[in-house]
Amino acid sequence: MRFDKVLAMVVLLAGLALTGLVGCSLSAPDSVEGDRAALVALYNATGELEWLTDGNWLSDEPLGTWYGVTTNDEGRVTELSLVSLGLNGSIPPELGNLSNLESLALAATQLTGPIPRELVNLSNLERMRLDGNELTGTIPPELDNLSSLEFLNLGGNQLTGTIPPELGSLSSLEYLELGGNQLTGTIPPELGNLSNLEHLILASNQLTGTVPSELVDLSNLEILSLGGNQLTGPIPPELGNLSSLEFLGLGGNQLTGTIPPELGNLSNLESLWISDNRLTGEIPESLMQSDLDWLVYAGNAGLCMPRSDSMQNWRDDIPFIEGPNCPR
Repeated sequence: MRFDKVLAMVVLLAGLALTGLVGCSLSAPDSVEGDRAALVALYNATGELEWLTDGNWLSDEPLGTWYGVTTNDEGRVTELSLVSLGLNGSIPPELGNLSNLESLALAATQLTGPIPRELVNLSNLERMRLDGNELTGTIPPELDNLSSLEFLNLGGNQLTGTIPPELGSLSSLEYLELGGNQLTGTIPPELGNLSNLEHLILASNQLTGTVPSELVDLSNLEILSLGGNQLTGPIPPELGNLSSLEFLGLGGNQLTGTIPPELGNLSNLESLWISDNRLTGEIPESLMQSDLDWLVYAGNAGLCMPRSDSMQNWRDDIPFIEGPNCPR
């Protein structure tokens, strides 16, 4: 046989093998079989739990019948929810091939290792929960590619490094929780660009610097939790402009100065935690305009409640309060 015919035959057989017509097939990532391959990779990477096979995992059944998996009419995976199920191991990069995925929840397990950067390929993702694991490494700044993301919870891990300022471009984000990690550095002022944000939880890290005044642009914010860090400087009086705020947690930092009377403008405020700082002065009378259920200001050597009748009557009406009265 002529050499050119032999070469052509080799090329043809190689092409047939790649298309699955000869030998083992290679699944196209953007397909149902590609989704199946990604789920199998997750199973193999997270402990090969036997009970998952009882939920149709690794079977030939439609992916929508696999435990924790939801698919659309075309059989493509749109939701993956495996929460509190004892997974271990790491998150495989193949999950980034689930191109139709809208919700990813691998929370409250024992996953270790980094957050794969391949997850930034999930352009349709609206919800990501990786909280309550033992993930390490840094937060990928490329997460800003997830323009549809509305909910991001990476709390309760062992993540290090700084908060990427790129997260401030996630314009659809309504919920951001990064608390309970080992994050350092300052709070990026770019987070003030998240105009749809309702919950911002950065508590229990090692964050330093001041509370950015740019956060006052978060007009829809209901929960601001920054406690248990190493924040310094004063409480920005501009926080009084957050008219939707219901919970303000600044305790366990190194904040100084007095309580801004502007916080009295927070008519929806229910909980105020400012304990264990270095605050001084008196609780401002303007706070009586807030219908507080929870006020904790203990642990500030120079902060106290005035003994006027009006302030003491207001104090008595607060269901939970911790902090001293001013000296007589």
